[in-house]
Amino acid sequence: MKFRFPVIIIDEDFRSENASGLGIRVLAKAIEEEGMEVLGVTSYGDLTSFAQQQSRASAFILSIDDEEFVEGSKTALENLRKFVEEIRYRNEEIPIFLHGETRTSRHIPNDVLRELHGFIHMNEDTPEFVARLIIREARTYLDSSAPSPITPPTAPIPGTAPAIPVAWHS
Repeated sequence: MKFRFPVIIIDEDFRSENASGLGIRVLAKAIEEEGMEVLGVTSYGDLTSFAQQQSRASAFILSIDDEEFVEGSKTALENLRKFVEEIRYRNEEIPIFLHGETRTSRHIPNDVLRELHGFIHMNEDTPEFVARLIIREARTYLDSSAPSPITPPTAPIPGTAPAIPVAWHS
């Protein structure tokens, strides 16, 4: 049985026919071509139920729009902060990336940026380059969280004394 740990992409434009939707789908295709499974969703809605998915994911990519982070609008920032906090509460190591325009990164506070593995600047690098970066982080995470092999019961336990035949009766 093979376990699947997809890269989860959260973007409200994932299925849209606009530039943002096209860009994130090209990135998803590049990740798939590198051999990783991708799950694209359009909203992170209920944070608690979404954070529970972290045990089945290898990485998260959250796409954010500059329009959401205009001055005076704290809703998008609070939703982002809650999402990152909920994921980190359950898993401190899983890679989380933000995907957006370069100017959007200026609106993200340092306490949120510290919890991320990176900010992907939309249209600044090739999708293949970004895909390899994400996959490297995802594989590093998966390799570090893999269970250690179990010692079979017939094998000697390391560090124990060798068996010496001794008769305890007299």
